[in-house]
Amino acid sequence: MATDLDYTNIAGSPLQPYVATQIEKRKSLVYNDLRSPNQLQWLNNKNVWIRVSSGVNVQYGNKEYDGLEGDALSKKYILQGGILSHPENSAYNLRYGVGPDNAYGLKGGGFGNVPMPGIGNVSIKTGGKLGTLKETTIDFVCYGMEQLHIMEALYMKLGFSLLVEWGHTFYIDNKTGKIESNVQAIPFYGVHSKEELMEKITEHRIMHSGNYDATWGTIKNFTYTLNGNGAFKCQVQLVGAGDILESLKVNVSGNFKSVTTPTFGTNLVDTGSIYPIIADANPSLLNNALYGIYSYAGSTPGESGYTITTTGDSSYASTLDPFFANLNLSITSFVDRNTELQRKGYHFRLINTPGMNAPHEGDIDNKVFPLEPVQFFGKLTIDFESTEEEEKKEGSQQNYITLGHLLLLIMSTGMLYQRGENDDKTKQKPYVYIDVHPETNRCYTFLGHCSLDPSICLIGSDNLPFGIESDLFTAIQTNFPWGDNNGLGGRFMHTLVNLDFIASTIKKYRGGNTKGDVNFVDLVKDILDGISKACGGYNEFRIVPDDDSRCIRIFDDKRSVNGKITVPDYTEIPILGSKSIAYNFNYTSKISPNTAAMVVVAAQAQPYGVQGAENALAFSHLNKGLYNRLGAVTVDSGTDLNKETSLEDSAESRYTELASYLEAIYNGVGAAPPSAPAETPTTEQNFKNLELNKQNAEKQLNAVYSGMINILNQDPKKSEYTKELQALNKAVDKIKTDLNGDITQLGINTTEVNGKFTTLIYLNIWIILKISDNDYYTSPNGGIFGSDSDIENKWEAYLDGLTGGSPSDL
Repeated sequence: MATDLDYTNIAGSPLQPYVATQIEKRKSLVYNDLRSPNQLQWLNNKNVWIRVSSGVNVQYGNKEYDGLEGDALSKKYILQGGILSHPENSAYNLRYGVGPDNAYGLKGGGFGNVPMPGIGNVSIKTGGKLGTLKETTIDFVCYGMEQLHIMEALYMKLGFSLLVEWGHTFYIDNKTGKIESNVQAIPFYGVHSKEELMEKITEHRIMHSGNYDATWGTIKNFTYTLNGNGAFKCQVQLVGAGDILESLKVNVSGNFKSVTTPTFGTNLVDTGSIYPIIADANPSLLNNALYGIYSYAGSTPGESGYTITTTGDSSYASTLDPFFANLNLSITSFVDRNTELQRKGYHFRLINTPGMNAPHEGDIDNKVFPLEPVQFFGKLTIDFESTEEEEKKEGSQQNYITLGHLLLLIMSTGMLYQRGENDDKTKQKPYVYIDVHPETNRCYTFLGHCSLDPSICLIGSDNLPFGIESDLFTAIQTNFPWGDNNGLGGRFMHTLVNLDFIASTIKKYRGGNTKGDVNFVDLVKDILDGISKACGGYNEFRIVPDDDSRCIRIFDDKRSVNGKITVPDYTEIPILGSKSIAYNFNYTSKISPNTAAMVVVAAQAQPYGVQGAENALAFSHLNKGLYNRLGAVTVDSGTDLNKETSLEDSAESRYTELASYLEAIYNGVGAAPPSAPAETPTTEQNFKNLELNKQNAEKQLNAVYSGMINILNQDPKKSEYTKELQALNKAVDKIKTDLNGDITQLGINTTEVNGKFTTLIYLNIWIILKISDNDYYTSPNGGIFGSDSDIENKWEAYLDGLTGGSPSDL
């Protein structure tokens, strides 16, 4: 079954195969004119079934509930179509008849024969501060105080768990295409762990072709109301495990007494240090662990200015062991003991996949490989050069651990756990997991993606921009592989996070809370936002609790699919027509007040646009080609000022300044000077050889191409210009091929004009010239932009406008 699963953390990934297949089966049946009696029954008599089972056990020796102990009481009062009874080694039986104990074997409480309790309604929706939690509301009725006493014990105890199952009475089997009715609920009372329960739920979803689902929640609240007929209307509210995140604090107090460094126990460190990782070594277990990693003696940088410490150093590995005791992880014997983490990396899909608790090697159909402890738990120490002549003080080095390592530390030192049977700590597992697998947690990245702020983080992406070479960066790439070498995006769990940044973020939230608590969501979100900002703001990380697997996932909402990934076909759900499987549908268009305000501002500034407001500038496209005849043009304060700055001034100066800044970061680590000074290239030579020229030129090409396509789409005769479009596409492809080569061989003017570098400007003009060049664009109608084609005339006018004159005159 593993081959049917998507192992990435992509937001908006395709539907599971069994769901997509079921939708196609339904569409086919609805569209079919010749229907069998079973198919007509599926169309007209399909209903929902709902079962609610309690996870409450009665302690042995407690005789309050008719002498029923353990799970016997829960088995006797299962809510489904009334009350089901499930005696030991027996089927599920619906209560019936009248006997010595009144109707259905339930005491009437002085009201004679009364109905048995039953579900009135179940509502399932998403909610919570993050908008991703399952919230379930169950309405049921019971009659008399004796029934209420039992139902309150089983279904209205705050913090206890319930299993809610539901599905269709008739469904289409994906394998056979037949109408089936033998829906099987989970044998809930034979399940002994949450991991086994999650696997069973996934197994039943697949078994019933997506016509079965379940949620396992915690009772958050309840109410009941007494009616005049002696009946109690009860309502229970459930939430998924992710709800705990909104109140979970991670700065739990304590010391790791087994860690033998002067920092721990009664020997506190200097709290007056200017370095947060030192000053805040003792307030919590998490701070304690971070300082323990920082202070490991083997972390002093060598002559190269940096040191990478890995779990290959047995002393370092043993230093980490106490910090992960709650997770039952051993870093010193990682491969032998940590099959759960090594196989799955706590990946959300692998936690609840059927069969994943069985022994296996970890390589799931060559898709998910075991987590590598040497890279994952490694530590980077950098000794940046100082302009001061004084001796370096303690803390002057910058220390980094991976983001995945940090999240595991948070999970180990600040989360809740569930012990095994008989309070067995060796079988203890997290109440909520965090998905930390580097291979399946991917984010948007691009050529030259790097960190601009080493006080927050560093990443070992594919390369540094501007052709910068750095031994430090090469070492990071090798030991903490982050890059996009297989086309799936950056491994952001290998992001190296600065320990001082982590400690200062913890301190900020501890000081901002009257109780000194540090909330899990606030802390992790701030760290993720800091990483995104340090790396150019290209990523938008988001915390997503996954109730189906009790796992916290991190999405990058800006993750884009590149050419190496095969994009699956979309699953279409028809909402109208003969293949529609939607019960109801409506569509409403509405503009929010904030959006409307930005649209109005953009309209006031036509035809020039608003220079300083990004959102308003985007909305100006709604009024493209139109302006208000009776309204004066509105401009902001930056419009005229921006006209005084030329492209050469702004682009060249910023890029050279950025290149110098990056070089100072990645080569300013005290590296030994080269034996012979190399010839210093001129700024223009550097600029010509930058990959940036190619990237910006291709953006210009795409913009020109989009403009020409827009002209074509507006022409009423666009269907006649198929061959023109094909010729244009060939020209664009040829230009892209040339741009990917050596751009210095394209015959572009690279001289200086009034002391300003013009390579990029001439490259953009070259693109426009080539689109109208016989060697690139050959008109199927004869001639280049000749009179044989109206669309060619319009394209020529458009290109004239881009250059200020006919391309042939340049």
